[in-house]
Amino acid sequence: MKDSECHQGHRSRIRSRYFENGIKGMTDCDIVEMLLFFGIPYRDTNEIAHRLISTFGDLRGVLNAPADELVKIGGVGENAAALINLVRDISVKYSTQQTDDRIIRKEDIAEFLKEKYSGESNEIFSVISLDSNGAVKNFIKVCGGFDDNVTVDNRRIIEIVLKTEAKQVIIAHNHPGGTAYASQEDVRATKKIKTLLDSVGVRLTDHAVIAGDKCVFMSENPKYEQLFKKD
Repeated sequence: MKDSECHQGHRSRIRSRYFENGIKGMTDCDIVEMLLFFGIPYRDTNEIAHRLISTFGDLRGVLNAPADELVKIGGVGENAAALINLVRDISVKYSTQQTDDRIIRKEDIAEFLKEKYSGESNEIFSVISLDSNGAVKNFIKVCGGFDDNVTVDNRRIIEIVLKTEAKQVIIAHNHPGGTAYASQEDVRATKKIKTLLDSVGVRLTDHAVIAGDKCVFMSENPKYEQLFKKD
């Protein structure tokens, strides 16, 4: 059997499995491999997918990688890099359009966040952009949470709030396996982000901490409520 026929048979099997079961059960490498089918039509993309995951860590890392970094990976050309970046941008736009713009009450925000973080085993920092009435415009998971090894990407936060024309922002992160309680590191990070948002005229209205089925807002703690009051 020719290599091209072998590859086509492999691709057909993966497509059939996807149509039958969806993304459930697929590894990050499986997903990247299938995505590359459409950007690299005549090559075995399994090895390339493994190289991408090895270099960028996981699916999110691959999707967030700049095109000029992607093309450094053997087998990834400009078409494949453009496709990967396009899928990321489409997913962001889809998430934005899926956001329920009727959410205004704090209780609704809490339920919204618990759903978004459901099943998340890693500590993740996210930004919720709000309009002037407090309705959600956009929700994006930005990066890993607050610990000694991860730094919140300030440039990414500014990029999000400016792109979504946010008037107010709620930041959030989770404590997988922990408690919904703001640590001192969380408080320090909140103060830095508030200063950052103040510099572009955007108000930080709250910081939510999610753990399991609990969602706690720092503004409701008398020790921190002053951080979120209007100037």
